[in-house]
Amino acid sequence: MEYIDQEIRDELGFGLVPNVFAYAQSAELKTALWKAFRHVVLRGVLPRTIKEMMGVIISRARGSSYAAEVHLHALMVQGTETAVLEALRRGEVPAGLPGKVQALLTFAHKAATAPDPGLLADLRRAGLSETEVQEAVAVVGLFALINHWTDLLEIPLDSL
Repeated sequence: MEYIDQEIRDELGFGLVPNVFAYAQSAELKTALWKAFRHVVLRGVLPRTIKEMMGVIISRARGSSYAAEVHLHALMVQGTETAVLEALRRGEVPAGLPGKVQALLTFAHKAATAPDPGLLADLRRAGLSETEVQEAVAVVGLFALINHWTDLLEIPLDSL
């Protein structure tokens, strides 16, 4: 498991293995959780910051605090404006963001609790490519998994 732990520390940029991964009792499960997170959030065509904003919105909409707080911290470290962070903390889509970002965050908020294929039309109208649309759907699914994982196991928030 040490290889995966080192990969997590290196690629996340926090210098630690967050509890969401550290609580996994098997190497296979830790690897699966990490690889899903890595490929959905840290890779792809949408910027990491937008996916982390989506994660906060999704987690707030679902009433799950772990991912919301960790990703708010990550966004703060990456220099996200205070007004944007405050809106996200309240579970709101921040005003004044570019149209595609607003569309993604609005989609994330709605899809978090009521997934409906009809929601994808708004993303396409906002000019997102099919690759971006699919990536947005993957972000919603991943954060639903993370929310269930952290809530059901009562994983405590990392001391960040």
